Amino acid sequence: MATAISYEPSPSLDARLERLRHDVMARKGSWIEDANPFERDVALWRSWRGTQSVVQERAALLLELVHSSSLAILTGWSLAGEHFPGQQFGLACEENHHDLERMAELGVAEEDFENVLATFRRVAQTREHHHVSGEPFETIAPTPSVYWGRGWIENHSVRDYAKVLSIGFEGIAEAIRTRIAEADLAGPDYVRRESFWTAALWVCEAGTALGVRYAGLAARMAADANGEERERLETMAATCARVPARGARTLFEATQSLWLAHILTCGEDGINANSIGRLDQILQPYYAADLAAGRITRDGAVRLMEELACKLFLEYDVQAISLGGLDADGEDATNDMTFIILEATENVGFVRDVSVRLSAKSPRPLIDTCARLIARGGGIPFVFNDDCFVPALTERGIALEDARNYAPIGCIELTIPGRANPHAVSGWFNAAKCLELALFDGRDPRTGEVLGPRTGLLTDFDSFDGLYEAYRQQVAHFAKRMVYHCNRGELAQREWGPLPCWSVLTDDCIARGRDITDGGAVYNYHSVCFLGTANTADSLFALKKLLFEERAVSADEILAVLRTDFDGAEPLRMQLLTRAAKYGNDDAEVDALATQVTNEFIDLMDEARSPLGGRYFVHLFSFLCNIEFGKQTGAMPDGRRAGEPLAYSLSPNQGRDQEGVTAMLSSLARLPHHRAAGASAAIVDLDPKLVEGDAGQARLAQLIETAIRMGVGQLQFNVTTAERLLQAQEDPERYGNIPVRVAGYSQLFRLLTKDLQDHVIARTKHTR
Repeated sequence: MATAISYEPSPSLDARLERLRHDVMARKGSWIEDANPFERDVALWRSWRGTQSVVQERAALLLELVHSSSLAILTGWSLAGEHFPGQQFGLACEENHHDLERMAELGVAEEDFENVLATFRRVAQTREHHHVSGEPFETIAPTPSVYWGRGWIENHSVRDYAKVLSIGFEGIAEAIRTRIAEADLAGPDYVRRESFWTAALWVCEAGTALGVRYAGLAARMAADANGEERERLETMAATCARVPARGARTLFEATQSLWLAHILTCGEDGINANSIGRLDQILQPYYAADLAAGRITRDGAVRLMEELACKLFLEYDVQAISLGGLDADGEDATNDMTFIILEATENVGFVRDVSVRLSAKSPRPLIDTCARLIARGGGIPFVFNDDCFVPALTERGIALEDARNYAPIGCIELTIPGRANPHAVSGWFNAAKCLELALFDGRDPRTGEVLGPRTGLLTDFDSFDGLYEAYRQQVAHFAKRMVYHCNRGELAQREWGPLPCWSVLTDDCIARGRDITDGGAVYNYHSVCFLGTANTADSLFALKKLLFEERAVSADEILAVLRTDFDGAEPLRMQLLTRAAKYGNDDAEVDALATQVTNEFIDLMDEARSPLGGRYFVHLFSFLCNIEFGKQTGAMPDGRRAGEPLAYSLSPNQGRDQEGVTAMLSSLARLPHHRAAGASAAIVDLDPKLVEGDAGQARLAQLIETAIRMGVGQLQFNVTTAERLLQAQEDPERYGNIPVRVAGYSQLFRLLTKDLQDHVIARTKHTR
């Protein structure tokens, strides 16, 4: 049995919701405890024909999962549905396939055991050894210390749940049949389109069948139940008999339909970063209709959102929900459900992935509510700036109405819900390593290996401009190679990894008769991460000032101490750390360098195109890769030692922002968030005393509002002290259940690795 996470009971929940909260935390997510680990493998075997197209194979597996997976409805729940087996465990481990007894439970005869295993191996091998142009597809680049290139992206989506709520899977299936009837049978692309449409119809069949199966189970259970439980089960049966097959009419039907559609989509490509989107905008029409008809109270809507929050619970949650923001006409879209969902988030009291979109038009009560929740600690909600990201998207080909409907995926990655294949986090790029190679003539000083172009040693440059040009050449060299690998991944997925369920819930896949991996979406682009901004700017500025302007150190000295990781050279390291200004302290010169290196990378990506004609958007975001890339980056002229983490996203390097939070935000605001069409990210750590009481929360609200008006793109907050985190590190059982903002997501401190804990502790905790 799974071990429960020891959250304190919530005083805001009624007894039933508290039981549900405890139940789902004990299970560590909404799935059936002790599910047979081979259910997904057996479903794969049963759906495998060997004569279907790849897109049909994926749809057939989803349909088989719906028809054959175990179902459960646990006591007290009003919303039906648990995730399919296999998603919480991954495909069953090969070493466990000897368990004939568990296979027999699923109706597999002993003589068929080897066939199940062979099917599993064949599909697994296909997915691991994709080929493009006769060569193996590599998901990590040949120079992993500088960049990673993937291109092949599953999950990391926001699908068109609103369409499911509006017309249901039966309505979507009717639209597909209409397309088939209208298509030219002799058209040159008809066979390809027919293959996709067939798969899409199976997805719709799966969506309809999922509701029908739960309706039948609920009806059977209701016959043996009494009182409130019987009433809940009867309502569940009637609701699931309608949704998600047909359109929802009430808030409860809409919520049930959305949850079942989410289960279906996660059955295709996993739970991770399959996100919900603008939940308040999706649900507000149903709530307003219910309220007007007297079918619901506000308190009832809060209870329903609390239960949905419990259904969505995961220990590590990047199922992003976004609230607020602009509407299609550019007006503020904050509504009743915005506040209802925030209240439910506060009441359940565990880590969730909830953000709020803000703009100059956002109402102050919304900002005040955000500040109050953030002041509790844990970093929820985090905020996005529409005034930055809408222009970033429109300038790169997204229609204004669609850009205003953007939503974050997972951590911070932007997409257009139900209209885009964003290839989120398709590539990762380490600018700091490029600078290191520029100092050492393209050679890694720790390994001696030549990685980049031979652009000269630091001792060869007479001016800062010469050094900077060498850095630019290294960036251009590796940026091209990252794009190359992302493009290879796109082609490999187009051939081997279609996503028919995602496609069914994305315009214009049905109209075009093309899978989302095959150019079906209205928008097709790649989003790549740029990291090392602060370290690169700090290092460049230290060299500009101390080497080229003041001549306080020599190039030979710099290279020598970098090669030895400052061994025996602490005075020189302290010079580099303290005599040159550091990004994050409102110094215009070093901030200008941070802006320059960022803009130039965005310029490079603006020129790049994918095989399907997609553009390259930039995430100014590191996720956890600042830890891994940091391990592969040597000592830097900013005083950073070899192997230490790079700065998180656009935050200053940990501990260097010493002039207060206002100065840090001023530096942050100078960066080109308005060009980061994939979004930007920064974490601000605050001492609890700064946001204590009504005055502190008002101060935090003013800080958020000011940052939005200054042009900061995205902000995440931690409210804690280094002392409290050190206490949690030393005694995790007693003190480790502190939720902290980590890297685009929040997590309990005790569940972090030691590297991550140290990184969070080292970040400046602003007291002023």
